Formats: sequence, C-alpha cells, structure tokens
Amino acid sequence: MTEQDKFDKVKIMYASLEKCSFQFEHCWHLLQDQPKWIWCSTNPDPKRRKMMSPSPTPTRCSDATVDSIFDLEANNVVDNKVVELNRPMGRKAEKGKRKAQALSAQEIVGLNKLKYTLLEESRAQEKEYFHLKAEKMKYKKEKELNFIRLEDERLRLEAEKMKNEKEKELNKIRQEDERLKLEAEKVDLAKKEADQCIMMMDVSATPRLQRLYFEQLQRDIMSRRNDTGHLD
Repeated sequence: MTEQDKFDKVKIMYASLEKCSFQFEHCWHLLQDQPKWIWCSTNPDPKRRKMMSPSPTPTRCSDATVDSIFDLEANNVVDNKVVELNRPMGRKAEKGKRKAQALSAQEIVGLNKLKYTLLEESRAQEKEYFHLKAEKMKYKKEKELNFIRLEDERLRLEAEKMKNEKEKELNKIRQEDERLKLEAEKVDLAKKEADQCIMMMDVSATPRLQRLYFEQLQRDIMSRRNDTGHLD
C-alpha cells in the first residue's frame, strides 16, 4: 500500500473506534515530517507515561484516553494495552541534537579529508617510488653503457698498441734488411775491387810461385764471373 492508502485505512479504523471522523488531518500533514513528531514516535520516554485503559463505551471525539490501540498491518484491534505518550523534544535537546549532528558531520568531513590526504600521500609516495626506480634503471643503463664504451676504448688502444709494435718490428726488420743489404753490397764492392786489383796486376816480373798464385786467382775470378754471368 502507498502512504495515502495507509492513511485512508487509519481514518476508517479511527471512525470505527471513535464513532466520528478524524478532524485533525490538516494538523497531521503539518506535523508528520517535523523532528519532534518523528522523535516522539520513535523514542519513548519512560519518565512520562500515561496509562490508557479501555472504556465500556467509547467517548465521542474527545481528547481524553482512547479505548485501545490498533495494529495497522493486521487490521486487528488490540485492547487493554499501555500507550506511552512521549514528551516532544525541547529546544535544548533539539539544539544539542543538531550540534551533535554537526559535530558528527564535521568528524565525517575531517575523516574524509584525512582519508583523501592519506590517499594523496600514498599516490605521491608511489609516484616517487616509480620515479626513483626509473632513475635507478637509467643510472644502471648509463653505467653499463659507460663500461662498454670504456671496454671498447681499451680494446681499441690495445689494438693500436699491437699495431704500433708490429710496425716497429717491421721497421726494425726492414732496417736490418737494409743494413745487411748495404753490408752485402759493401762486401761485394770490396770483393770486386779486390778482384779488379788482382786482375790488373802484372805478374810477369814476379817470382814464379807468386806468378802462379796470382794467375790461379785470376782464373778463379774469371771462372766465378762466367758462372754469375758478370763480365767486366
């Protein structure tokens, strides 16, 4: 049922009990959403009670006691029950309640702000962590690249050093070969000069043994010249 259906049903039950129609509907519409009305209907006050006993003949549209209270859900009248009439909330109580609600709202706002601050700090820390991790990876990569560059430079210097040493050895060998060549040419020149001197000697006036010796040397020179193909 809707709220209006319930209200219509209650008016019918009221008319059945009181033998008259409910004359304060306009009051109900004004008060049903008021804080004091809601508080009175949900918070019984044990200090202020009013016993409502059944009457042999129900009074007609009076503001005295009602004969009984009724169950709205089951449409059954329950007799001989105690109805507790609660005192409406006073100004101080209502002010205290509003103050408590305001403090509670402030606490909720404060907790939400604290939660948001902690969340922002957590995000900032996470961002800083990933930033430091990226910086560490970048530093490690640069370190590895520097190591590779240094190793390449070392190998290049080693290769240049080996190349220079090899060139030095080759120069030394070339110089030695040149020296030996010059020495050989010098020896050959000296030998040619000696052969030429021997070949130019006039041994006719020398003693017989000397003449035979130099003649043999001259024949050896000629034979050697013929073998090498050099003829002067």
